[in-house]
Amino acid sequence: MGVFPSDRGNDIQLENEMRFFTLAIIIAAVALAGLLPACAAPQQLPDEIVIGCAMPTSSGPAWGPNIIKAVELAVSELNSKGGLDGKKLLLKVVDEGPTAATALYAVHKLVEENQAQVIIGGTSSDAVQTIGPYVESKGVLLVSHSATSTSLSDQGWSKWVYSVAPLDSLQGGVIAKLIKDRGCKRVAMLVQDSIYGKDIEESTRRYLTGAAEVVASVKYDPQKLSYLTELNSIKDKVPGCVVHAGYHTDGAVIFAQAAQSGLDNIGWITADGTYDLPLDKYIDAARFMEKAVTGTVPSADRESDMYRAFTANYRSKYGFDPTSYCENAYDALNMIAAAIRQAGTYNGSAIRDALALVGKDYQGVSGTISFDQNGERIAGTYAVWKVAVEGTQYKYAMTGQYVHFLKSR
Repeated sequence: MGVFPSDRGNDIQLENEMRFFTLAIIIAAVALAGLLPACAAPQQLPDEIVIGCAMPTSSGPAWGPNIIKAVELAVSELNSKGGLDGKKLLLKVVDEGPTAATALYAVHKLVEENQAQVIIGGTSSDAVQTIGPYVESKGVLLVSHSATSTSLSDQGWSKWVYSVAPLDSLQGGVIAKLIKDRGCKRVAMLVQDSIYGKDIEESTRRYLTGAAEVVASVKYDPQKLSYLTELNSIKDKVPGCVVHAGYHTDGAVIFAQAAQSGLDNIGWITADGTYDLPLDKYIDAARFMEKAVTGTVPSADRESDMYRAFTANYRSKYGFDPTSYCENAYDALNMIAAAIRQAGTYNGSAIRDALALVGKDYQGVSGTISFDQNGERIAGTYAVWKVAVEGTQYKYAMTGQYVHFLKSR
């Protein structure tokens, strides 16, 4: 069939419109082709992956250099196996110092000078409380190996902080169990006036509800040189046992003066902060501890293959066994590395989100690690310890009793 002249004009106009539409599609496709690779290509890991480490470099054995050595061991082992996809880990250690303010300065230095996107550290709960708002403002992930306060998960910045150590909400339950097992009905609380001390008291009280009466509650300044007033106020209440939460510096003074006050004829239960108190340096405290004190401390299953291997490697490298929280710091570094590998990028936010996935039934040296939505470890195993005399020396001795505790809130 032929085409009428009027129809031919319409066809020419249609053809021109189709050519224009096709050209527009081609131009758009070319433009997108130029843009997509830049937008969709995964970010690459840097040649050196900085891991910040803010810990005390010269304090007591429970909180200082020995834990840094555990982190260095983990970094050395990973790098000897090729690092992360061929990229080496670069550990940057800055002295956390003795206070929350000096800890914040250390973290600030790691972020501003070393461009760290993830930091392992924040030894005490008070330090993490101070550091938290800063790391949130910078989008940097902080993974603490030993801060145990439950209140750290209730802050606006909490999503930027993970705790590899079991929290005080667990340790309080363990202490309460020991009190119940002894049948003690009158309990005195003597705790450091800090986030750590208050959390131990609060959680222990919660688990003692209906089982024992708290007849005294004394919070003390850890900087004092004498605690005789506090100890005498407790003695006046005639408790059946005393719960103590403090660090080895103030604990050494308290234990020595408790003996002077005649408080060595009742049982004391102390939390993890006094474990590794230098017994040879504080003989009066050691004598009291041997007679009256039982302690709790987060502990790995020391018979597990993973812990045995870790201890053997640590001893081989440094010439002595790991001390408190070394296994937690070792696990923290390995979990951070796994999160960076999973994220595929060196970015605090991405590493944080990946760590939430890594922290689901993670099999670590310190045990199975699972985080809840607040970055808290939901279960932990605690060892029960005493001080014993071997010849003329006082030494720590595990009783062989381990308590596995699941968080109940």
